[in-house]
Amino acid sequence: MSQHYLSFNGQLIDATNQAVYLLEDRGLAYGHGLFESILLYGGELPLLERHLLRLCGDARKLGIPIQASLIKRYLNQFLEHLRSAAVDKGVVKIVVTAGVGGRGYQSPQKIEPSIICTHSILPEHIAVQRREGIAVRYCKHRLPCNSVLAGIKHLNRLDQVLARREWDCPDYQDGLMFSVTDQLIESISANVFLKNADGRWLTPCLNDAGVSGVMRSIFLEEIFPECQIPIEVTEVSADELALCQELFVCNSIRGLIAVTSLYNFHDKLVKSLPIGEQTLMLGSKLVKKYPHYQ
Repeated sequence: MSQHYLSFNGQLIDATNQAVYLLEDRGLAYGHGLFESILLYGGELPLLERHLLRLCGDARKLGIPIQASLIKRYLNQFLEHLRSAAVDKGVVKIVVTAGVGGRGYQSPQKIEPSIICTHSILPEHIAVQRREGIAVRYCKHRLPCNSVLAGIKHLNRLDQVLARREWDCPDYQDGLMFSVTDQLIESISANVFLKNADGRWLTPCLNDAGVSGVMRSIFLEEIFPECQIPIEVTEVSADELALCQELFVCNSIRGLIAVTSLYNFHDKLVKSLPIGEQTLMLGSKLVKKYPHYQ
């Protein structure tokens, strides 16, 4: 058996230590994995089934065999630990990787996935954002076209990291990201819906880039239909965005957040927006169905 030699931040690590296993994980080495961020509310995960459906489906696309039952078993153990520590709210993150093994980029013949669960505190500013809306900024960095990975919340988030590096002031609470053909795709951490100049509600098509979020699916499948508001999944140009009447971002942690100010990447105001009547209607319907987003 070959001996492994590792150091972490200059400290030698015993090859028998479990840390070695984590450092050799394919998720860390190659980003071969995916994750879900889930709202913890009252000690429960209200949208867990939707998250697991997406997670397991996308894992198969990445060649990672994983069963929802196994994730639930480890997750329930983790939730019991949180309950014993009197933790009943926040954000639970589930990371599933292709585990350890394989030679170089080649996956092992039998992949044994790693499942990692973490908890973090829910940001305090979310309630204010839901009530008052946010200012967003256009990002210079463009999302590459990749139809194979489009829609998947995989571990390779370098595009979002680079986009978020474009400003370091507190003036903006998110950034809007475009494709290499200048089509609106998403925000750095959420999906986007807008009411255009003609009064039609649109959300960007994600066939070539972006993350197909759980909250996006709820709006498309439940909230818009129940409000009897037509919604189109289509290409959205920067020009159409600049002329929109209403705009909001959404994800499974923040719910619906209205956008009240649009800035370009030169920090110039493109447009101020009201929190429109239909945005308020959609938000109210979301809260009525899922009270944890109030």
